[in-house]
Amino acid sequence: MGGCFKWFAAVALVVLVVGGDWATAEIQCSDAVARVLPCEAFLLSGDSTPSAPCCSAVQSLDQTATASAGDRRAICECFKDVAKSFPINLAKAQLLPELCHVTVGVKIDPDVDCTRI
Repeated sequence: MGGCFKWFAAVALVVLVVGGDWATAEIQCSDAVARVLPCEAFLLSGDSTPSAPCCSAVQSLDQTATASAGDRRAICECFKDVAKSFPINLAKAQLLPELCHVTVGVKIDPDVDCTRI
């Protein structure tokens, strides 16, 4: 799984350097991706449910997204770019809000319109 982590971190770095305008947000894409690294086993492998640390990370990120429209859009744009660049299981990613009991989720979807979030 170490190779996956390095690939995931590299994609996050590329997204941070190349992607989106996060000037109005406090959270950076690399921070958002780093927060959900505990979900790597669920998103990239055969784990059928997210781990407790994964759900804790999702809940923390959801609190950040709920507190600020700028952060919500930044997180959305970040995950949108990551979803296009990284071979995550999108079906599993879209289940994270439900499985981790968050009510206001930022979709991980390469086609989401982040301006409407």
